[in-house]
Amino acid sequence: MLEQLNLNNLALSVEAEVDFTPGMICITGETGAGKSLVVDALSLVLGAKADANMVRQGEKQLEVNARFSLKNQFKAIKLLDDYGFLEERNSKSSDQKIVSEKASTASDSQDPDNHSSGDLISSHDPNLEQVESSEVDTAVVADGQAVGFDSWNMHDDDELLLRRIVTCEGKSKAYINGHPATLTQLREIGQLLVAVHGQHDGVRLMDGKRQLEIVDNFGKLRPLANEVNDAFNRYSKLRHDLTKLAEEQKAGAMTYKQDRYDLEELKRLDFAQGDYEELESMFDRAQHQAQFSYILGNLHAGIELNENSLVAILGKYLSSLDKVKAFDQRIDKIVENVDAAVQNLLEASGLAEDLCTHTLDVSITELEGRMTKAHELARRFSCLPKELYLMAERIENKINNFVSLRKRISDLTEEVKAARADYEAKAQELTKERKLASASLASKIEEKIKVLSLPDAKFDIELSRDEECKPRPSGRDELTFMFSANLGQGLRPLAAVASGGELSRLALAIEVLTASVNSTPTLIFDEIDTGISGRTALSVGELLNELGNYTQVITVTHLPQVAAKAHTQFVVAKYNEAGQVNSTITALNHDGRIEEISRMIGGSTITETTRQSARELLGFN
Repeated sequence: MLEQLNLNNLALSVEAEVDFTPGMICITGETGAGKSLVVDALSLVLGAKADANMVRQGEKQLEVNARFSLKNQFKAIKLLDDYGFLEERNSKSSDQKIVSEKASTASDSQDPDNHSSGDLISSHDPNLEQVESSEVDTAVVADGQAVGFDSWNMHDDDELLLRRIVTCEGKSKAYINGHPATLTQLREIGQLLVAVHGQHDGVRLMDGKRQLEIVDNFGKLRPLANEVNDAFNRYSKLRHDLTKLAEEQKAGAMTYKQDRYDLEELKRLDFAQGDYEELESMFDRAQHQAQFSYILGNLHAGIELNENSLVAILGKYLSSLDKVKAFDQRIDKIVENVDAAVQNLLEASGLAEDLCTHTLDVSITELEGRMTKAHELARRFSCLPKELYLMAERIENKINNFVSLRKRISDLTEEVKAARADYEAKAQELTKERKLASASLASKIEEKIKVLSLPDAKFDIELSRDEECKPRPSGRDELTFMFSANLGQGLRPLAAVASGGELSRLALAIEVLTASVNSTPTLIFDEIDTGISGRTALSVGELLNELGNYTQVITVTHLPQVAAKAHTQFVVAKYNEAGQVNSTITALNHDGRIEEISRMIGGSTITETTRQSARELLGFN
C-alpha cells in the first residue's frame, strides 16, 4: 500500500508531501490545477519515461519519493531480495533518511500546538474554510469515523522507499531503499504494487488476452493457468530438443560415409599421444645414420681400442701412482678418482659400440612414407601432425554419437508424447474451470452494470475450445466478451458495440469483482468517470467505495458524486506566489470536504444550497 508521496519541483508544484490512508482516496481540484500531479509523480517513481519538461521552470531537477508498506506483499519482497535491496536499515543512505525525517515531521504536526498555515489550501482559496494542520492529519471517512495515520504505520522492515530524480537536461536517476536502481527494476517492483487505470483503460477490455486474464483472476485460476503454461514450456522444450536431434541426425547422415573413410585413414596411421614426435626423431636419425655411426665408432676406438687410447694411457698413470702412493696417503684419493674415470669411459665406450652396431626396425623409406602421410592428413584436417590422434578421437566420437541418435530420438519421442498428454490434460481441466468462472463472472458483471445506468444491458462470455491449433501457453480456449447495451439488441463482441463510456463502466465493474483476488495493493483511477454524470456518477462512486474495502483506491475525479464516496479526500489548487504559479495538494477535513464538493457542484459560486447538497452527498446531515 502507498503510505507517503513526497515531490519537489514537479511541473507546477514546488514541494508537496501527501500521506495516504487505506480505503478509497479521492483527489479533486479545478480544471488546470494539476489533479493528475499524484498520478504523474507515481508514474515517475514507478519507472515511467522521464521528460525534462516535467521539471519546474527555473529549477535544476525534480525529485519524487514514495514510501510503500510491504505487509503481506510476498512477491514484491522476494523480488527485492533477489535484487539485493533488502539490506539492514542501519545501512540506510542519506536519501532514505530524508524521507524518514519528512515522515517524522508529518507525524509531529499532529500536535495541537503545531499550527502551520503553509500546509493549508484554504490559505490560498477564500472559498474554503481554514483548517489547522492538526485537523488535516486526521482524514474523515464518509460515515464520520476518523482514521488516524499513526494507526497504520508499519515497521521499517515492512517499508519500501522508491526515489526518482530527473534533471532539467533530461537525465534520470533511480533508487530503491537508497541503492541505485535501473528503470526496469522500478517497473518490475511497481507492477506488483500499483495498477494505474486511465481514461482509456476500457480499451484494454477489447483485447482477447486481457479478457482471458480477467476470467482467470476472477476464478482464482492463476495457479492452474501457470501449470498449463509450465506444461506447455516443458512440451515446447522437448519438441525443440527432438527437432534439434533430428536435424543433427540429418546432418550426420550426410557426412557419415566421409567420416568413416577419414577415420579408417587415421586408424591406419595408428597414432597415439607422442607417437608423431617419436616418428620424427627416428626419421631424423635414419637420415643421418652414416654420420651417426662414424662418430660413435671413433669414440669407441679412441677410448679403448688401441695402445694410445684414453683407457690405456690412464692405465699407465695408475701403475705409476701405485709406486709412490706409499709416500702420501692423499695419492689414494687421486687413484680412486682416476679409476672411476676409467670405468665411466669404458661404460660410455660400450654404449657407443651398441648404438653404432644397432640398426632401425624400419627402413628410411617406410619412415619417410609415414611422415609424408602424417603431414598430408594434418593439412586435410587443419591441425598439427602431433594432434592427429585427437582428430581420430573426435571423428570416432562423432560417428558413435550419430549411431546412438536413433535410440536417443526414439526415447525423446516418447517423452514428447508424455509431455503433450500432460499438457492436454491440464488444458482440458483449465477449460472446465474457465467455463464455470465465465458463467459466474458474466452474471455478476451484468448485475453490476445495471446499477451503472445500463438497465437494459446484457453481458455474456463466450468460451470455445480450439482443438486444431497448436498448443499455446494459455491453453486451447478462445474467449470473447459479448455485450448489448439496449433492449432488443442481440449480444455482439464487446469490441464491436461498446462505447467509450460503456467500456469505462464495464472496466470498473470488473475491477470491483476481481479486487478480492487481485494481488495489487494500490489501484489508481485517473478520471475514468469522464463522460458520465448524475445517478451513474453516484453508482460509480459507490463501486469505487466498495472496491476500497478490498484494496487502496486512489481516484482523480471531477464529479462530486464520486468524491463524496471517498474515505479520504485531497484537493489540488493552483495559486500565484512571488510571480510564479504553484500547485499544492492538501488533505481535507469535515468542513473542507463540504466546501470542495460545494465548489464541484456549483462551480465558482458556492451558496448555502450547494453546501447543503454537499452535506447530503457526504451523508453529513
